[in-house]
Amino acid sequence: MKRSLATRLTLLATAMGAFAALPAAAQTPPATTGDTPRTAEVVAEVSTERTVIAVPAFATPAVVNVAGLSTGTLGRQIADVIAADLERSGLYAPLGPGSVRAITMGEVRAPQFADWQARNAENVVHGFVQTNSTGGFVVGCYLYDTQLGSELVRQGFEIQPGDWRRAAHKCADAIYSRLSGESPFFDSRVAYIAESGPKGNRIKRLAMMDSDGGNHRFITNGQA
Repeated sequence: MKRSLATRLTLLATAMGAFAALPAAAQTPPATTGDTPRTAEVVAEVSTERTVIAVPAFATPAVVNVAGLSTGTLGRQIADVIAADLERSGLYAPLGPGSVRAITMGEVRAPQFADWQARNAENVVHGFVQTNSTGGFVVGCYLYDTQLGSELVRQGFEIQPGDWRRAAHKCADAIYSRLSGESPFFDSRVAYIAESGPKGNRIKRLAMMDSDGGNHRFITNGQA
C-alpha cells in the first residue's frame, strides 16, 4: 500500500523519538559473535506507480516587471516549485518546465490534451501570472485530467511580490489534495533554533523557513 510523504515522515519521526528515549545501554549495538551477524535494514518505501504530471511554465499575458520580478520569469519559478513539491510527496513524477514546452495564455483554459497524452502525462497543471492594481500579482492555477479532458482544480491568488513561493505551495497543496484525498502540507513553515559561533560563545537565533527550505529567515538576532 502506498503511503504519502507526510505519512512516512510521521512514522519516521515516531521511530526516531522512540529510539532517542531508550537508555544509552539499550542504544549500544550488541557484541558480535562468531556467527554471521544479523543486520536490521530500513528500506525507504518508493512507489513504482507514480502519476506523471506535466507542469509547464505558467503563462503571462504580458511580460511586466514588478519589484524586480518579471511575470515571465515568475511563471517558470512557480512551476518549478510546484513540480518540486509534488516530486517530494513520492506519489508523482512531474515533468517540470525544463522538460516540457511552454504554453500560451489561450491554453490555460483550453489545454491541448493530445500533446500531454503523448508525453504519458495523466494530469497537466496550467496557470498564469499577471500584475494587479495594487503592485502585486494574480496567480491562477488549474489541474486537468488529460484522459477525460476535464478540469479538476481551479485556484486563484492575489499576492505581493515577496509571497510568490507561497502561491506556488498553495497550488501544489490543491493538486495534492485533489489527487490523493489527503490533507495538504506544502504551504507550511518550520521554526527552529539555529546555533552558530565558537563552542564557548554559541549564538542561538530563532529561524523560520518554508517546508522545502525556501524563504529562510532569522526571527531573532541572538542578543539577550
